[in-house]
Amino acid sequence: MIHRVARLPRRLLFRPHLALLLFGSLSLISGWLWFGTGLFLGRGSGLTVWACSFVATVIAALTLLRRRLQLGGLLVLVVATVVVPTLALIALRWNTGAPILMHDGAYQTEEAIRLLLGGLDPYGVDYTTTSMRLWHWYVNTPIDPSLYHYVYPPAVFLLPLPAYALAHSVGVPFDVRLVDLLVAVVAAVAIIKLPWRWEWRYLVLAALFLDPFFYLAQGRNDILFLAPIVLGVLAWERDRPMLAALAFGAAAAFKPFAVFLLPLLALLVWRRSRAERWSTARQLSVLAGLILPGLLTIAPFFLWNPGAYWADTVSFVSGSDPHRYPIQGYGFSEILLLLKIIPSPGAYFPFAILQALGTLPVFALGIRRVVGRPTLATVLWWATATLAVVLFFSRFVNDNYLAVVLFLAILAGATRRGARRIGQHVDRDVFTRPAAAA
Repeated sequence: MIHRVARLPRRLLFRPHLALLLFGSLSLISGWLWFGTGLFLGRGSGLTVWACSFVATVIAALTLLRRRLQLGGLLVLVVATVVVPTLALIALRWNTGAPILMHDGAYQTEEAIRLLLGGLDPYGVDYTTTSMRLWHWYVNTPIDPSLYHYVYPPAVFLLPLPAYALAHSVGVPFDVRLVDLLVAVVAAVAIIKLPWRWEWRYLVLAALFLDPFFYLAQGRNDILFLAPIVLGVLAWERDRPMLAALAFGAAAAFKPFAVFLLPLLALLVWRRSRAERWSTARQLSVLAGLILPGLLTIAPFFLWNPGAYWADTVSFVSGSDPHRYPIQGYGFSEILLLLKIIPSPGAYFPFAILQALGTLPVFALGIRRVVGRPTLATVLWWATATLAVVLFFSRFVNDNYLAVVLFLAILAGATRRGARRIGQHVDRDVFTRPAAAA
């Protein structure tokens, strides 16, 4: 009985109809609050944007009920829910000059690009001297600690830099969310091309693009590291371990959340190399692919100003910097704050100790499981579990962090269900699962 109850959430979640009901409903509610009410885009334009999403939801539901063109119906909904609102907000910005509903991280990334093109290090810069101080979320409020730091790895502003430079040279407007949209298209195509049954691809698509807590239209950059993870899964499933390693390494270069994948993937590669008798050169090249993207993008900026880079990306988020990130969100830190164990959101607390105590046993168990069952699904699951523990005991847990954990858990489950054999060699069976088993 207990085993059946434990399996119930997985059984419910891994159903396309319920996934559409859950994520589609959340998207409609979120879209109504942001756009349908007319608060930001105006009554007419906002209602039109929301109506597109509503009609597309009906289309997606009908394709599921008729069991025809299910993925096509979902893609129509993704366009209506993500692409249309994003383009509407970009058009509003270009028409008014105001980045309404644009995420502060996206806006700051554009500032970081300008600083770099001007010969300045984006890390360690006081962003209160830039247009960030005049951004609508920061006007008439105390100076936000985020204005003293740029928390994202260099890959976040290096990726859109060529597009920004090109737009600036020809005198056309630029919005970093255009690059995010292109990355989203790549992620969607990669999911469609996964060699799985349509049900599992449907779930992954819905979890990535219909979860409103990703705030894709507003420019939160989670798609920049989730897209490479999807590409890594695709490459691994198609028996391209080198490309998979580079993709997973790129994910870690875009966001530290993916760092927990790397050691488990290295263990998986080592187990596979022994089973398939890879040459030493091939084994080392695949392992190098896991760290090469991060090394090439992070090392130049760390060497440029080690103190500034560490302060922005580590000290600020851990709380050891004087301009520390305030405690907030849905984790253990908020519980301590509510219980008055921590006196104020700006106070220091050694969360790193709690993170280490909670993470090490989970990660050690993950290593054991990967050794015992060396599959990509096992790696994804235990990296996600480790990330969840780290986030729970961190200084802050934003709502998009919860969306990331949920998506990675769904991706791990879909990978376990959908993975197919990539070869006939008997030693490879431990790395894949037949499609028929799904």
